[in-house]
Amino acid sequence: MELEARKPAWLELAVFAGALVVLLVGAGGGPGWDLASGHAILGAHLERTATAPLYGLLADLAAQLPFGEPGFRLGILGAVLGAVTLAGVVAAARAILPRDPLAGAIGAGLLLLAPPFRDAAGVATPALLAAAGCTWAFAAAATHARDASARTLAIAFVGAAVVIGSAPWLGLAIAIGVVGWLARTGARKDHLAIGAGAIGVALVVWWLGALGSLPRLEPSLGAMVATSGRGAAAVVIGTGLVGAAFGAATGLARARWLAAMIAIVGTHAVVVDPSPAPLLAMFAIGCAIVPSAIARIVPGERRTLIVAIAGIPLIGAALVTGATLQLDDPGAAPARLATDVIGELPSGPGVIVATSGTVWSAITYAQAIAGVRPDLSLARPLAPSEADVVVADALRGKQLAIADVPAFGRLDPAFSLARGRGFELRGDHVDPVDPPPPPATYASAIGERQAIALAISRARYEAGNGRLDAAARAVGLTSRFGAAELAMLATTSPTRERPALFGFLPRLDDPDTGTWRLELFGDDLAWVAGIEQPLVESPPSRHLHGLWRELLAGKRTPDDPAIAALGPGAVAATHELLAAVHPPAPAK
Repeated sequence: MELEARKPAWLELAVFAGALVVLLVGAGGGPGWDLASGHAILGAHLERTATAPLYGLLADLAAQLPFGEPGFRLGILGAVLGAVTLAGVVAAARAILPRDPLAGAIGAGLLLLAPPFRDAAGVATPALLAAAGCTWAFAAAATHARDASARTLAIAFVGAAVVIGSAPWLGLAIAIGVVGWLARTGARKDHLAIGAGAIGVALVVWWLGALGSLPRLEPSLGAMVATSGRGAAAVVIGTGLVGAAFGAATGLARARWLAAMIAIVGTHAVVVDPSPAPLLAMFAIGCAIVPSAIARIVPGERRTLIVAIAGIPLIGAALVTGATLQLDDPGAAPARLATDVIGELPSGPGVIVATSGTVWSAITYAQAIAGVRPDLSLARPLAPSEADVVVADALRGKQLAIADVPAFGRLDPAFSLARGRGFELRGDHVDPVDPPPPPATYASAIGERQAIALAISRARYEAGNGRLDAAARAVGLTSRFGAAELAMLATTSPTRERPALFGFLPRLDDPDTGTWRLELFGDDLAWVAGIEQPLVESPPSRHLHGLWRELLAGKRTPDDPAIAALGPGAVAATHELLAAVHPPAPAK
């Protein structure tokens, strides 16, 4: 009997060790993008935020490792937390499926293959610590319902406290649910009081000196779906839903508590934080129920073998839908981005205004960790109507003003000068002289999106200065436009009959990313220059541009069904375009 109890524990250790090796090999090697670089900076400066104070403390410790840069060190922390989460999935599945410990390993394997989980485990993110806390809190509470030991009670409280320290609102809901569950399964009141008191003390310690405030409530179902359903994660969600629903409907012990936990974590993902790791981890526990249920139905004595065979189609589905063991690692791309935007500027003093959060995070990391351009101060993220005031104040003080776009707010784009991939904002007009570089190549999906955004900003700047041929080069379309067509662009300007349409286009594509946006800008250049081009059916934005070309050429009407088929945003943008291009005559 004791040997049987030890086997699952060895399985959890094996999953932890194997996953740790895989995740360490693929850990991020650089600063990362956006929030990842922000956590690395906080860790390097021994600071933490009130949104995730416990994670901040762990990041502070990880950032002091004697090798690699801070971003890589926090990548190691992410790998450890990812392995702990996967082991927690196995432990949780064992608690509700004691006869089928291998089913938990199948659920953990599906989770490991999900790109959102892989990304969370490769960079700095508090969501993964919350996922680890959720799985172990559920595993311990479910086990306590069977053995009522002080050890499982303590682990359940630690798991709930970990979630509070990494996702406060989710942790509060999990703690209330876990305490209620433990009370119903016979936990002693004095033990519950001690556990609650220990959490209270920990909270006071964690929040002392923390920066900022608690997370804000920002409901967004679309954000949750977009971040959680990529690739093999769809298999985890679908299988987890089926498993949890089947377990609850058939009266599987503690399956209804699993369904309740999934509902709590899912609500948090919609209302507070769409980070997918906690929700996917809970669904992975539900995934384990499916092969176990098949093993119960199929007759045979080799139950473990049946569970393993039943898991093969699930793993196969994950591989087909987009599984990965590789992190979408940007490497040194954030550092190159920061250098590209501010590296070619004259010496300061001056101020940098970044309208993109990705650019802002890259420059912040470069300045805080590498000491890049200490003569320039980086303004905090502001609305365009406030950021333009920062620029105006700098110019009045005879200082440099730099941005990642040629203008924003009330600034005039004619008063800017391209410098590398950034722009010097000035108080006078200076004709551009440097030829634009082709679009940058930054690793990772975020890097590609930012490279496209910078290329389009430079192209719009060149087009605004009457250099349509340079705009074509800025978006990398020299192969689309030959020498003769580039010569046409060099001598062409928008007219009333052929106005530039790009700025009127609404956002019809989700996600609004991809190199097709560069081709869309090329469509606009070709239209202005009178270069014939076919009507493109997709993506929707390029199709709408083609419909507008035919509309202005008299081949369509504003109420054309093809425009209406693209949705109300396309219809409203069409009327806005016509009002700007062909305004109604003033009343007599």
